Amino acid sequence: MDMLDLIRAAQDDGVTIETDGDVLTIKAPKSKSHWQQKLSVRKQEVIAALLGHADPPPLSWPEPSELPDELPPVMPYSSDLLPPEIGAAVDDIAERMQCPPDYPAASMLVAMAAVVGCQLGIRPRRYDDWLVVPNLWGCVVGRPSLKKTPATKAAEKELRLLESRDEDRLRDELNEASVDELLLPERINSMRSEIKKAIKNNDEATARSIAEDIQRLSEMTPPIPRRIVTTQTTIEKLIEMLSRHPAGMILFVDELLGWMRRLDRDDNAGVRQDYLTLWNGIGWINSDTISRGENAARNGCVSVFGCCTPGGLSEYVAAAVRGGRGDDGLVQRLQITVWPDQTIDYQLIDRWPDSEAKEQLRTTFERLADIDPSAIGQTDPDNDDGIPYVRFDSDGQRLFDEWDIRHQRRLRQGDLPEAFESHLSKYASMVPSIALLLHLASGKKGAVSGEATKAAICWAAYLETHARRLYSVAIAPERQHAGPLLRRLIDWPEDQPIRASVIAKRGWSGLTSTEKVDETLKLLEDAGWVRSEKVKPSTGRPTTDWHVHPEALKFLQMLENKTAETPKTSTEGTFWGFDGSASGGTPENGKLQEMFI
Repeated sequence: MDMLDLIRAAQDDGVTIETDGDVLTIKAPKSKSHWQQKLSVRKQEVIAALLGHADPPPLSWPEPSELPDELPPVMPYSSDLLPPEIGAAVDDIAERMQCPPDYPAASMLVAMAAVVGCQLGIRPRRYDDWLVVPNLWGCVVGRPSLKKTPATKAAEKELRLLESRDEDRLRDELNEASVDELLLPERINSMRSEIKKAIKNNDEATARSIAEDIQRLSEMTPPIPRRIVTTQTTIEKLIEMLSRHPAGMILFVDELLGWMRRLDRDDNAGVRQDYLTLWNGIGWINSDTISRGENAARNGCVSVFGCCTPGGLSEYVAAAVRGGRGDDGLVQRLQITVWPDQTIDYQLIDRWPDSEAKEQLRTTFERLADIDPSAIGQTDPDNDDGIPYVRFDSDGQRLFDEWDIRHQRRLRQGDLPEAFESHLSKYASMVPSIALLLHLASGKKGAVSGEATKAAICWAAYLETHARRLYSVAIAPERQHAGPLLRRLIDWPEDQPIRASVIAKRGWSGLTSTEKVDETLKLLEDAGWVRSEKVKPSTGRPTTDWHVHPEALKFLQMLENKTAETPKTSTEGTFWGFDGSASGGTPENGKLQEMFI
């Protein structure tokens, strides 16, 4: 059927077709709307036929360009990032659970920070008094099927075992203190009788001595086993616990996004600021309420760790980038954020955990819990924080200084999104923190070694790629949705017009608003996969119809086959290991910036 026959068939079906220059108006009854889509696709041919010209050749479509990666690439995790005492356990957990090793690795690192807390710090400069407490916040990102929570529970379990060990160690003292508490009232009553006798005999000295003994007995407190983990608490209770457990604690939150959104509420504005302070691990924080009285935590230190889904966290970060409530540095404090690639392959691994790796892990955490900060570090009599500290050794200082100079110069170029720049700015304290933790976990004392500093710098390079994935998706979410939307549009019914409002009503992931759909369609249009057309319907306002490249399926399959044939980059030798080898090294900063282009 040629174009004129097609036009006549539409008119016979009650469709009105008019043309005014290059403007085509098609008025079709609601039940005949399929004609509008069928004729709109061949707009130029319809106009030419109505003007009496011969049918022009179909409108040409150039070959479309490749779609942007749905997710920017990230560095793969390597067990060389952690000492073998911990890396072996991480690899074992990842294999048995068939989850990305990034999950247990990130949780272990933050758990190590919680154990050390504010007991020991590091001064990253050779002479300066700038002090860094190795406190870390972290988050693992992935779909529910990736077993995020089970993979991170192993780290929480090690902390719970430390708490139980401390309770067992103090059990006899606690029992004795419990008996003393029962006897205390009677002892005080008896001593008060002695005071009365002394006063009656005008023996003031004896009376005062007994009164001082009563005061000492009343002020005696039982030993307090250390608490490390909390999963839900008010800020007032948290500060009270920190006053009793000054080494610091960790808040393990399964749904981290829910916790952050609760902090967004107006009635929690003060709580949010308190958590931002507790990330520093230095300084006083007070809670003075009528019900709880006066509570203060000196050098209050709280680590935070949890899990998030990609969509929820991306939307939250996007709001922070746009200057919403989250634009205060809370998101940027989640330095140990990992968003690894999802593995397609799955194998059933049903075996006992590696007992040797498990024992090494337990021993390492116990060693961290038993450090003697005053024996390891030195204190500054002119500084009132009272936290012992160490510095880098000569090799570690050289490596850190070289990295820090490059890092700070790069941040000052002003070519990074502001929120992402703020995130990277906190790496200046993160690298010394990780270096100190890895140094202690390896069983070493004294100045932090160059070996641990190398590994910490590699952690920074690795974590930056994951942060770039998060921020790039938040800044340009359409790149994540372009591919899935195109695949759906290829299968779109021919008799239904493609419109942003119709797509938004279908509730597809990430495409629930007309604005987001329009942004994604425009990205596809720029790449040559779709075209837009302004349409003036018979009733209502003008709208935009979208048309898919007629050979979209063929080109998409060609690109997918090309991608499948491209070998993956080897992960061997990517990082400096704890054995001192440097077969790979960290990537150049310029290459990392390509993910925002």
